[in-house]
Amino acid sequence: MFFKYLMKKLGSREKKVQFFSKYDSFFPKNRKKAILVVKRNTEFSGNLRVCADILLNSNKHNVYVYKDGPMPIALERAIKAQGIEVLKHNSWRSFYHLFTSGLMVFSHVPRDAHISIRNKKRVIIGLWHGVAFKNIESQIVSVTPEKLALIEKNAALYDLMTASSQKDKKYLAKSFMVNESIIKVTGLPRYDLLKRTYPLDTFLAAQKKRIDQFKANRTLVLYAPTFRENCESHLNQISDSEWVMLNSLMIDRNALLGVRPHPYDIKQPPKIFASLNNLMWLDHDVFTETNLVLQYSDVLVVDFSSIWIDYLLLDRPIIGFAKDFEHYRDTERGFAYDFSDTFPSVFVNNIMDLTTNLDILFINDLEKPDYTRAKKMFHEYNLSTDFSKNLEQVMNPHLSIK
Repeated sequence: MFFKYLMKKLGSREKKVQFFSKYDSFFPKNRKKAILVVKRNTEFSGNLRVCADILLNSNKHNVYVYKDGPMPIALERAIKAQGIEVLKHNSWRSFYHLFTSGLMVFSHVPRDAHISIRNKKRVIIGLWHGVAFKNIESQIVSVTPEKLALIEKNAALYDLMTASSQKDKKYLAKSFMVNESIIKVTGLPRYDLLKRTYPLDTFLAAQKKRIDQFKANRTLVLYAPTFRENCESHLNQISDSEWVMLNSLMIDRNALLGVRPHPYDIKQPPKIFASLNNLMWLDHDVFTETNLVLQYSDVLVVDFSSIWIDYLLLDRPIIGFAKDFEHYRDTERGFAYDFSDTFPSVFVNNIMDLTTNLDILFINDLEKPDYTRAKKMFHEYNLSTDFSKNLEQVMNPHLSIK
């Protein structure tokens, strides 16, 4: 009862950080205890999932997942079925395991587990959840001096980070203000999930089967825009008549348009979707692994999300589309690289041009594109690589049980 009262009093993320920093040093650290930390408004997936598989297969660690917030019941059950304990937020048991953990792995930042002070007996590994294409951390256009100071302080917490390429490594070092020496180029662990040969638990196998069923031998065009911080969702910028136009093209070409919102974006499809049979809403609560969706996608339509960098490895067509390019470039996050020199394909700003370019792809039987330059920039490895093994090898020096 007292701890529930205490957690209620702590309330905010910052108060939990202060509480953790005050008492963390009093607890012994157990190097066999590995905690995978999920950011509050995301879910357990991608790099964390592959890392969990590595730790479980090693049989050397007790593996936990922590999220400072609620988790979908079906996902929680699936995690437990793998032999992983799910730590509930705001519970004494969770804080005890956080205090005594000897290894923490993050998809975002250490403050997601209330860490702000380094403890030499705990290993911190940062598996940033994607390759940065829009600006992140210290490189965001509107970053404040207070935020910069916090990022610089957090830089001292990391023992290891991973990157997809030398270019990605340099950008991560600059963004997180860490020394390049702690960043190892392994390729992102989640790239293994692009392979149909990667072993899946029953939870993901069911998702994969569902995708295969609704695709039903049709061409799947995936539209996956990122979120907006200072303007309306790009999904809401598309009118009902434009959704109808896209649906008509899909019908004509025996195709399906799968729309996958960013986890921070709107949670429900536009009402018009209910009357359009060839549009499908692929939300993260139902389809938790983006790279499983990419496996089945024949074309990717994207705005400023870095999802296209993963998709490069599949050698399939990409089309860029956004109505608010100038706004995003100038008033949102801006881009980590020169956009026109980096984006590998055509980029359009209206539905008519999007449908025209999609139809050209259909007419040409989805001809394999040549994205060699972009692949060399963002990928040290290709899909013949065992990304899990790469990660395990760089983690091993930090996983020794003492």
